[in-house]
Amino acid sequence: MPVEPLYPGAPTETRSNLLPKLAIKPWLSTRPPRSLILRNALVIDPASSKVLDGKQTVVVEDGKIVSVKKTQDGDAGQGVEDKDKDKEPPLVVDLDGKFLCPGLIDCHVHVTAVPGFKTMGELMRLPDQEMNLRVTYVLKEMIHRGFTTVRDTGGATKVLANAIEEGLILGPRLFQCGRALSQTGGHGDFSPALSGTYEPGCCGGGTAQPLARVADGVPAVLSAVRGELKAGADFIKIMVGGGVSSETDAIETVQYTAEELRAITTTCNQMGGKLSTAHAYTVEAIRHAIENGVKGIEHGNLIDEPTANLMASKGIYLTPTLCCYSAMARPPFEDFLPPASKVKNAQVMSKGLEALKIAYNAGVTICYGSDLLTSLHALQTEEFAVRASVLPSAEILKHATTNAAKLLGKTGLLGTISPGAYADLLVLNANPLDDVKVLDRPEDHMLAIVKQGKVVKSLVEGLVVVESM
Repeated sequence: MPVEPLYPGAPTETRSNLLPKLAIKPWLSTRPPRSLILRNALVIDPASSKVLDGKQTVVVEDGKIVSVKKTQDGDAGQGVEDKDKDKEPPLVVDLDGKFLCPGLIDCHVHVTAVPGFKTMGELMRLPDQEMNLRVTYVLKEMIHRGFTTVRDTGGATKVLANAIEEGLILGPRLFQCGRALSQTGGHGDFSPALSGTYEPGCCGGGTAQPLARVADGVPAVLSAVRGELKAGADFIKIMVGGGVSSETDAIETVQYTAEELRAITTTCNQMGGKLSTAHAYTVEAIRHAIENGVKGIEHGNLIDEPTANLMASKGIYLTPTLCCYSAMARPPFEDFLPPASKVKNAQVMSKGLEALKIAYNAGVTICYGSDLLTSLHALQTEEFAVRASVLPSAEILKHATTNAAKLLGKTGLLGTISPGAYADLLVLNANPLDDVKVLDRPEDHMLAIVKQGKVVKSLVEGLVVVESM
């Protein structure tokens, strides 16, 4: 409604085209997403390790899949109910026999361990504001590799997850744990051994937002886990064994007492049934974590057959991270780790593939993880090629789709092309069920990426990229 001007010539009302820009959050889209009809697609079902019989038409509305049916002659443009007259008509695209795969899920990333450094020490001295700017590059590159969802295991926060969800920045859907929990002298404690001063935790993340927080004793760990959950953590990560990048704790160390672990896992159960996962390499650390209520294991390179059988019987998730070890041992990052960490890196690298085979043969639910830092994020898809040296392609695709969705508690929403699921879709010119290594060459085989119904990247004729997310 026009108002009396405060001074001669002052506008009495705002132009209608500027009103969206004056919203409290002007980056939020007020327009409903355009519906998609993707015809003649060869739809991949990772859960069954099959391609659906015949060419399919996939209908997407409001960011979700509403139907997947065999393509019939003359059905172009059918399947979307025109309830909203303000909506654009559906975008109909003929995929002409190209493969349609669910968006990929990486269950172990550190998006705040940003590029710009050649050594671990430099990374941990990065000012927080610089980290916040560089993380936008990391996220954009991840989604352009086909990862439409990632699980950050230390460093990212709910603030960053919300920014992605609202479309303020481009990136994969983000599940995060805030900061991991570490005992003094554990994998997340990077303070100098003799100084007693505080330094950022494992893997970087900026001086004000490290990837881990140090807490000792039951009262302190209770405060820490409650604090991370209050801040919006989707799950909790605990350092239960030694790590490669932390210089003062041997791989063989077992960290946190049973009482401390029980305090953390009980709190997770009580505060919404949140999953807790443990950084652990050795049999001793893995069993210590499981016996005290932890539901997931990160890495697990030194696992044995009885422990793998225990994990399978209890439904414990395993997220191996194999490509990162060779990446940190070869040019141009052969000096990324300090000397003591190089020794530990070689120790866990030598057993990683054997551990993967043991877990697979035992029936453990295995998820995809990369665990890369700085510019090494560019090798994120290399994990497919590493695992393909010992496991079938169809099984590895489950790691990054079906199994990962189960770990995140999003079965039916993620990792599948079926009615009711988010429309996270990859258009490929080759079948990853036959050779999963095609996903390690997205520049050659990934023709389009769709996240929740919005086209992020496309080389497919007629499939138009949405300018803003």
